Amino acid sequence: MTRSLTENPETFRALFETAPDATLVVDHTGRIVLANRRAGVLFGRSPAELVGTGVEALIPERFRDAHRHHQRSYMATPESRPMDAGLTLFARRMDGSEFPAEIALSPIRIGDAQVIAASIRDISDLARTKQAAQRGRYNAYVARFGLQALAEPDFLSLIHSAAPLIAEAMQTDAVMVFRLTPDRRELECVSSFGIADEAVARIRIANEPGILAGYVMARGEPVAMRDIDMETRFGMIPEIRALGLRSALCVPLFGRGELIGELTVRSRAPRDWNEDDIHFLQSVAHIVATSIQRSAADEHLLHMLRLDSLGQLTGGVAHDFNNLLMVITGNLQMLEDVSQDRHEALELARQAASAAERGAMLTRKLLAFARKQTLNPRPFDLNHLVREVRDLVQRTLGENITVRAALDDSLPVLLADPAQVETALVNLALNARDAMPRGGQLTIETSRVTLDDELVTADPELKPGAYAMLGVTDNGTGMTPEVARRAFEPFFTTKGAGKGSGLGLSMVYGFARQSGGTVMIHSDPGHGTRVKLYLPLPSEKQQHADGRARAPEPATGSETVLVVEDEAQVRDVAVAFLTRLGYRVLQAEDATIALRILEREPGIALLFTDLVLPGGDGVMLAREARLRWPRLVVLYTSGYASGNVLDRIPEDERDNLISKPYRREELAAKVRQALAQRTA
Repeated sequence: MTRSLTENPETFRALFETAPDATLVVDHTGRIVLANRRAGVLFGRSPAELVGTGVEALIPERFRDAHRHHQRSYMATPESRPMDAGLTLFARRMDGSEFPAEIALSPIRIGDAQVIAASIRDISDLARTKQAAQRGRYNAYVARFGLQALAEPDFLSLIHSAAPLIAEAMQTDAVMVFRLTPDRRELECVSSFGIADEAVARIRIANEPGILAGYVMARGEPVAMRDIDMETRFGMIPEIRALGLRSALCVPLFGRGELIGELTVRSRAPRDWNEDDIHFLQSVAHIVATSIQRSAADEHLLHMLRLDSLGQLTGGVAHDFNNLLMVITGNLQMLEDVSQDRHEALELARQAASAAERGAMLTRKLLAFARKQTLNPRPFDLNHLVREVRDLVQRTLGENITVRAALDDSLPVLLADPAQVETALVNLALNARDAMPRGGQLTIETSRVTLDDELVTADPELKPGAYAMLGVTDNGTGMTPEVARRAFEPFFTTKGAGKGSGLGLSMVYGFARQSGGTVMIHSDPGHGTRVKLYLPLPSEKQQHADGRARAPEPATGSETVLVVEDEAQVRDVAVAFLTRLGYRVLQAEDATIALRILEREPGIALLFTDLVLPGGDGVMLAREARLRWPRLVVLYTSGYASGNVLDRIPEDERDNLISKPYRREELAAKVRQALAQRTA
């Protein structure tokens, strides 16, 4: 073959050697049979050394599999390919260094033999110029997109308008934005460009690593695909493959350090994605993710303000109602005492008392939502509580619902009201059960999380720092965005009449907020709901606080008690209860009168005061009284705790609080418990 080419050696050699580009002649096996001087200079070996070398040695290793595939296709139907074919290729010098190249191919038949003449040009300088131009162009698009994000508060509107901008900037055929569903099992397309098929444009893709979208989520970093036909890491779903989209570049979307979705661009032709492409798409993804967070933060703040307003109204109503219930239940209990020999009257009194107790339970739920319930925080192991409640929940939910736990063993001791945490967990589980009428899976999880400044900025009551997260996830019917926005409102329910009060989630919300935390809900119609309860983790000193219960005290006594209550009927009930228990009882309607009585009655052992009084509060009264009478013991009561009054009660007196409405037996125990401190 070489002899045929060199029958007129001087003419051929002159043409071959004076070619402006490196030129190689390659046979059908891919072996170099001729090389000119420029090829020797370009690849760092003499032409004689290049002859006999496989052309694969001049191709970077990462492209060799693709080269073999294209070589077979090209040799089957060889045709001329000029240098301006639009392909940016890479070549490898014999020392291992690489450079961008343009390659022209020309098939030549010599007798029965088929050879390929390849002209190769180093375009490093051109590539650098193109790269600088591309970076400048991309930077301009990022700036344009950033301005658009500032002007558009809604992230969905932003990405709908951004998709064509991304396609224009990157010269791609399609753009898709995916968001992870609450159960994290699927990725739903929330925006697309360049896809006419509406079913594909709003498609859901399984979050599995064997598929491109799931592969990106599993890795949590950008993934470039040159050609799906050459891909071995993952596959592509048939619906998208049917559109002829062969190459793709995908970058993940992060929200507060958590994967929330991904942004992907696709092209119909094979394409090599460079670092500038990746950097540009990551910049856009960051703006999209920031917009999502800003939109969520704005919505969260408005939601908190709305719920807080409802809480203030609810708390006021519950306070007044509790005072009424205190009068009703107190008088009914005394009526029971005098009706022991009249069976019919006794039964009527007990029925009325039972109904009043149901009313009291209702106000407790309302006060929980309004963050004005009485909490009893103490150190406990959240994981241990979950394990204990899990068995109860499993029995309650039934066999068609599987309950699994995913617990963080590194979680430290939590300082909160364990009874309220248990109630919250049960309420969330029952809500999940109702969302899975045909069965399903409930997942209870715990973890230690850090809430940063960015999140707490949207919620002035939250403080940055370490929190325990208690999550409950179901794969049930889910909620629409409208329902999810109202889920924490008292008496809001989607259940039928008589099937729920609409206070379960309200209680969870109120408990979380009163404990210094928050609760968030993520739901997707048809795909489930995830509720996350965040409670602040205590300091090391708080973790070792004494949470032991005190032994019960005797029920009666003879000491002198001063009752301070501005509601006359409520005061009468308290006085009657204490008198029947054997105490000498004095009474006052406000703090001023109470201080006068304390001055003239030095033998008073216990001050029993409402927390909320006209012109002040019970904490201020107690502080002033103890400055003058240090041995005086204080017992507080309230229909609800307004403002930060509870926080102002001295830490060693937090147990000296009884909530209205209370029964005589409860008051008796609390009075003895408080008086025991006087002699301790």
